[in-house]
Amino acid sequence: MRSIPLPARQLTAAVLAGVLSVSVAQARMEELADSELSNVTGQAFINLTTDANAGINYTRVNFGVNVDTQLNIKKLQLGQYNDAVTRPGEVAGSSDILINHFALGTVNADGSVNPFKIANPFVELAYNGNKVVGVRIGFGESKGTLSGDIQSLTGNIPVHIKGTGNAIYDKSNFAQQTALFLAGVYRSSTMEADAQLVTSGGEADSIRATQSGIKNGDGLTCTAGCAGGWTDALLGAFASSNCSILGIATCFPLSQFQSLPVGNTANMANMEGAARGFFISFQTQDLAWKDMDRNAFITALKGAFMNMPKYKDANGNLVAPININFDQAFNGIPRQDTCLGTATAGC
Repeated sequence: MRSIPLPARQLTAAVLAGVLSVSVAQARMEELADSELSNVTGQAFINLTTDANAGINYTRVNFGVNVDTQLNIKKLQLGQYNDAVTRPGEVAGSSDILINHFALGTVNADGSVNPFKIANPFVELAYNGNKVVGVRIGFGESKGTLSGDIQSLTGNIPVHIKGTGNAIYDKSNFAQQTALFLAGVYRSSTMEADAQLVTSGGEADSIRATQSGIKNGDGLTCTAGCAGGWTDALLGAFASSNCSILGIATCFPLSQFQSLPVGNTANMANMEGAARGFFISFQTQDLAWKDMDRNAFITALKGAFMNMPKYKDANGNLVAPININFDQAFNGIPRQDTCLGTATAGC
């Protein structure tokens, strides 16, 4: 794991300055009057909060810090167990979460770092009586690039797909293109769709999923450049079924998404547009954790669970933490470099 909050030269200079100042500075404790104390406010670097819900007590350790990091993990594997009751029908030896060459942040060709930004990280424990039944590690806010060879995911990972109809036409045959045209969808039309973890048949799948896509019954929405009001009515008849709309694939292997944008990564100068509520948890039973953005509880399934929920933007609208276009959905997203040196992954 590499964290680069400050260039080494600046850090060394700061340390030396602090050491030198000790040798020349003289100080002593001075009493402050009540009137002076009343003008002093502060925030602890670490604070504890407690909560309770449905007979479960929670203690959360909050770290009031901002972190810029670039890290690599050879294998992120959580929840590898076989339980015929909890994980019926799953592949033997599979894991709740398995991501090879997991990384946060990227590296440029010149060796400079594009960090993954985190604000207000926390660790939380859940108790049933005196027994710990769950623990989670989370970020109040986060934004940046998440990379990895994703083999399986258990959790809640909504994705929003938005782009022109051009990529859809490119994946269609003549008959499918004719149907789209008759529906009032053109290459220049702006289309949108919501995706989530699904099975290879298009059913919602929150346990050891290997694919993401438009679940059965959901479809495409045209938001600009379509024929008219009747377009949405026709599109409604083209709901996704068995991972396809008009024979066009609507489900895709997670492994083809090698680098994913978390939050609004167009501007990385600050935390504006950061995703909120990202956590990974481990629990011995189905357990409700509080969503840090909406102040509601979300149930994490027994085992390991990754949660990247929809969150409220500056206008109060719920938005997905991951946003991609149709070309990326159909063709995947190539791995961005996450290593210093010749390797792009697995450093």
